[in-house]
Amino acid sequence: MAHSTNNGAAQAISAVDFNERVKRMLVDKPDPKKGRQYQRTQFQSKRPAPQK
Repeated sequence: MAHSTNNGAAQAISAVDFNERVKRMLVDKPDPKKGRQYQRTQFQSKRPAPQK
C-alpha cells in the first residue's frame, strides 16, 4: 500500500475531481428549489408626504 504524506497542509485537487465529489455528496439530497414557497409581502414604495 502506498504511503501518503499528510503534513496538515491543504491538498490541491482538480476542478473535475472537485465536481465529482460534490455530485456524489448531493446525490441523496432533495432539490432545494422544489417545494420552496415564498410569501409575497407588500411594502410602501414611498413614505407619505408630511402635511403642512
